[in-house]
Amino acid sequence: MIHLYFIFDKNVEKVIVMSETWRERLSRRRLEIGIDGPEYDYIQKYIEFYCSEADRRCREIDMDKTVDEVIDSMKDKEFDRFTKGIIDSIHKKRGYDPRDESKGIAPLTS
Repeated sequence: MIHLYFIFDKNVEKVIVMSETWRERLSRRRLEIGIDGPEYDYIQKYIEFYCSEADRRCREIDMDKTVDEVIDSMKDKEFDRFTKGIIDSIHKKRGYDPRDESKGIAPLTS
């Protein structure tokens, strides 16, 4: 959580900005990352796999921060690269190829 303080006419206003989860930031940045249509639908259907991988990788980056703190500390370009790596990794593990429309949606496997 980020606390911002603003001073207006000698009154201090405190604004709390909630941290953004990986899922929320993916939703906001998906077009910049190049994720849309059936591929985005697929990710949303199996979002728990992608979130688990994001959590694991965030803990590798900094064990002393929460996952949301790690995500919040990333600039957009860094987040985009991080997220594309997660998506590519889980797509590969699940056998999903977004360029191959003949395969449809890969079955749920663990």
